[in-house]
Amino acid sequence: MKLKIHKIVLLVFVGLYACNKSTEYFIGKWQILSDVANNESIDLTENWIYLKNNGTFESYDGNLKKNEIGKWTYQLKEKRLFLDGEGENADSEWILSMQNDTLFFHSTSDNSYLIAQKIK
Repeated sequence: MKLKIHKIVLLVFVGLYACNKSTEYFIGKWQILSDVANNESIDLTENWIYLKNNGTFESYDGNLKKNEIGKWTYQLKEKRLFLDGEGENADSEWILSMQNDTLFFHSTSDNSYLIAQKIK
């Protein structure tokens, strides 16, 4: 039984690694469902980010009723996404991970992360 579980875990990690070999897995429009910080989750209803394949992005924060645009870059080896938004405090840096159809944006500046699902 233990061997079977180890094989399943190994297959999941291999699948995640294979999916993350290019930027294609995160290109598209993502509904941000939750913001998790210090083990507390805040559900979000009108938040999204659209990562375009031309290196630009658009986002919307429903709580603040605020749109943002900018450019993104990605370091493949580290799975690190840089968002260069307009304005002084608009830049951010994230480590991306994928589980099933859910994308996790792990902040590099604090102990928080965003949970997002692709909008079809």
